[in-house]
Amino acid sequence: MFCVTQDFAEKGRRMRVVFIVFFVVMFGVATSVFATENVFDHPIPENTFPLELKKLSDRFERFQSIRTRFVQTKKISVLIHRLVTKGLFVSAPEYGVYWKIESPFDTEILITSGGYYQRKDGNWISETPASAKAQIQAYLKAFLLVFSGKFEELREYFTLSFLKRENDWNVGLSPKGQLKNLILNMQLTGSFPAQLRFFLIQEVNGDFTKIEFHDARYSSQPLSESEQKLFQ
Repeated sequence: MFCVTQDFAEKGRRMRVVFIVFFVVMFGVATSVFATENVFDHPIPENTFPLELKKLSDRFERFQSIRTRFVQTKKISVLIHRLVTKGLFVSAPEYGVYWKIESPFDTEILITSGGYYQRKDGNWISETPASAKAQIQAYLKAFLLVFSGKFEELREYFTLSFLKRENDWNVGLSPKGQLKNLILNMQLTGSFPAQLRFFLIQEVNGDFTKIEFHDARYSSQPLSESEQKLFQ
């Protein structure tokens, strides 16, 4: 997918099936409120930052944790049918992002600033290819910033676009630098005061994924002991 080395490309194909990070597309925004508008037609000038987006960012940054169910629909070029997975998502700035895919197969994924890991035999095993470690770590850092709501810091990696209508918001992320080799764009759609409903990304190779979040719980309290063990 990233075409860094042949080994990396081969490993990338295996990672796609279970790896939530490197994907997603904007094939028609899932919420009809923005159906007639393209968020990328509304880029934010580099020297400004919309007040509504600043308020949204501030609210997200107050959360110590996010817990939600998800449904992911992904098109992979090597598969005839789209892959639909369901499971649990937990995000905490202190720990990273934890994904548990429960259907149609079971797997656990951990994303931190240090890498991408998959649990095997009770242990977290790194799935970050050494040949592209620096490039992937830059992407992972940006990914974690998304779920921390740190939109201003995302400007290091993306050009931001923003749309607001009534109680809904849409943030577009156009990659800069080496990230252009990984993804075409990313979009976040949600509602105020601070709720994420869809995460959409388009890959440069035409593959895409759409993730819908359900039954989300946003908390200003840190993770419980049992939840902390998910990251260990």
